[in-house]
Amino acid sequence: MSNDVRDRNDSAWLLPNDGTRTNHQLRTDMRRFADTDEIDLVIVGCGAGGSVMAQRLARAGWTVAALDAGPFWDPDSDWVSDEAGSHHLYWTEPRVISGSDPVPLGSNNSGRGVGGSMVHYAGYVPRFHPSDFRTRSQDGVGVDWPIEYSDLRRYYADIEGELPVAGQDWPWGDPHTYPHRPHPVGGNGQMFLRGAEKLGITAKVGPVAITNGRFGNRAHCIYRGFCLQGCKVNAKASPLITHIPDALAHGAEVRADSMVTRIGIDENSGRATGVHYVRGGVEHFQRARMVAVAGYSIETPRLLLNSATNRFPDGLCNEHDQVGRYLMVQGAPQTAGRFDEEIRMYKAPPPEVSTEAFYETDPSKGYKRGFSIQTVSPLPITWAEHVSAQGHWGADLREYMSDYVHWSTLGALCEFLPQAENRVTLAEQTDRHGLPVAEFSYTQCDNDKALMRAAQSVMEDLLHAAGASEVMTIDRAAHLVGGARMANDEHHGVVDASCRSFAVDNLYITDGSVLPTQGSANPALTIMAVAARAADLLSNRRSES
Repeated sequence: MSNDVRDRNDSAWLLPNDGTRTNHQLRTDMRRFADTDEIDLVIVGCGAGGSVMAQRLARAGWTVAALDAGPFWDPDSDWVSDEAGSHHLYWTEPRVISGSDPVPLGSNNSGRGVGGSMVHYAGYVPRFHPSDFRTRSQDGVGVDWPIEYSDLRRYYADIEGELPVAGQDWPWGDPHTYPHRPHPVGGNGQMFLRGAEKLGITAKVGPVAITNGRFGNRAHCIYRGFCLQGCKVNAKASPLITHIPDALAHGAEVRADSMVTRIGIDENSGRATGVHYVRGGVEHFQRARMVAVAGYSIETPRLLLNSATNRFPDGLCNEHDQVGRYLMVQGAPQTAGRFDEEIRMYKAPPPEVSTEAFYETDPSKGYKRGFSIQTVSPLPITWAEHVSAQGHWGADLREYMSDYVHWSTLGALCEFLPQAENRVTLAEQTDRHGLPVAEFSYTQCDNDKALMRAAQSVMEDLLHAAGASEVMTIDRAAHLVGGARMANDEHHGVVDASCRSFAVDNLYITDGSVLPTQGSANPALTIMAVAARAADLLSNRRSES
């Protein structure tokens, strides 16, 4: 297996094997393009989608530069085993939130710097189900994708090998196996498995993008529990270590600390000419034959709207008022249970055990689609937020905090439905670059609320069945997708099935904003698979022309 992986991605073997975790020589020797060079492709954003695009197309011989507004992280010097000391990993630029159910933005749904939010994600990487691609025709809600699950199957398998993913054989959706065996289970996972067995619910260990044993020069997981703070060990996969080294080795440039402010457009041809960006307080313009935007579901629509021209007065690619629409979050209620024995839920990766037994529409229920459940294992600051959200404060809060080691915590991901009015627009407020910031308006529908209640009930039943004497649930929101969705035509989306924009034929969007629905699965793996497919199609199109 490793030889096949290495043939298409050498990143794990390009990392040093001397106790450090960054190939500084590779970064020092990185190819650097001039702004005046008309490169083949400039990519905006260096997270899940942008990094895969850079790596795949650099391997295909393209001249590629990936620009990111944040830094080029060094795990040794930039990441710490501390919750409060890790807030710089989040995108904290100003944004406006509104709607009946406004969504807080930060650690749970945004990232900053090379690697994007995968630097601080939990490492959980399930696939979408085949049903996710046809929710309208199958369940009468949402929308059908212009592609099928089968179009992504081989890309899912490829990326799972490159991360790599560890987990038990997966029985849900399209049943499949994983390249690495599952990790041992800690206290939190044991409680989940105990409750699931009592209730007759199938639960499995994994899938996590965390090495189980060595992989190339990547170290194995040491179960320190700081996955959400940036994995200093480099056992947890993020594009910073899984795709960027190989991209650099094949001639790509990663240009960090470069905030892209606008996409350049030729008013006569309507084609993209490159990107305007600010670096070190200086404005630049990088010329390119093609542009790929991978800024994710808030910043991608914002960039398109801020790139308005005489030809596109309402924003780039927005002739049919589709940019920013159908943005979705996942409902993510979190339920904790108190046990007499010590659980110490922090002593393992947060997502250890999960179930997708409630993922599909159940005709006997009063709602459509479903939810998944997984262990989440909050560290102390996040645990304090959970407890205080229940109204506990002062001496009461201190008592719950001192009791931390006795608690087990589960989290659900509920499939909220795409709605046109859940969208990003431009606010009157501007950022430090003088650009209008994004306003994100969100309102839950009745189906969304019913899913949240159902997920809470199942999680509380699981913990009670495992022996919990007390449970408490808080409502949360997680991952963002949508905002520039793929569709069959420009009246219903922003890009086509290959991620090429309908309006500008040399502009691609390759991040989570193109997903038409979100399933009950964490989106990272699907974003990477969609980007890998887009790069494949783009490379093939060029070789045929």
